[in-house]
Amino acid sequence: MDLLSKAIIAAVIIVIIIFAGYFAISHVSFGQQVTEAQATSLVLHDLQNSNPSAVINITNVTPSQFPGSWHILASIVTNATSPCPTYLIYSFDYPKYGFVSTVDNIYTSNCTVHGITPGKGYIIGAYPMAITESYLKNVSVVNNFISRYGFNNVVVTATYYNSTTFSGESYHGVWLVDYTAPNSNQTVEVLLSQVNGTVLSTRGAV
Repeated sequence: MDLLSKAIIAAVIIVIIIFAGYFAISHVSFGQQVTEAQATSLVLHDLQNSNPSAVINITNVTPSQFPGSWHILASIVTNATSPCPTYLIYSFDYPKYGFVSTVDNIYTSNCTVHGITPGKGYIIGAYPMAITESYLKNVSVVNNFISRYGFNNVVVTATYYNSTTFSGESYHGVWLVDYTAPNSNQTVEVLLSQVNGTVLSTRGAV
């Protein structure tokens, strides 16, 4: 057998091995049945690897329209304690499309709360929206606090209360947004109505 024939046979064998390997990987990754728990765990792990500093939660898992797959919704919050967090909802059909996601909704980004129509009522349904809304209200104590300690040094959290007392007054259906800074012993608090994000009261540094 001449050298050319040997080379052709070797090339054919290599191609066969490559295709066999590809088929095996594809079959293991996408052909086998996965449980809801397995799909959820794998998607969550991939998101955590891709977004190591984000706050990630799987919010809903249902059978996909694609047989053998799961439709998974995940919330992702980046810069979660900044004055302007980004809050998105991703969806996956796993294992049908692997870890390829679709952005289902963008609630906050670039210091904007999306989906709000001026003059129409809206509900603040999540803490990143409450934080962003409190920043956008141009509250003087918030502006002064951020100017004093720096935008990137401020730590912001928001907690929802069905009912609470604030500065001696009773409130219902509110978000309490706290502004702190590592090099400060002061705190600024903003009380927002869950409906329309109205600033109800503030207290703290001036």
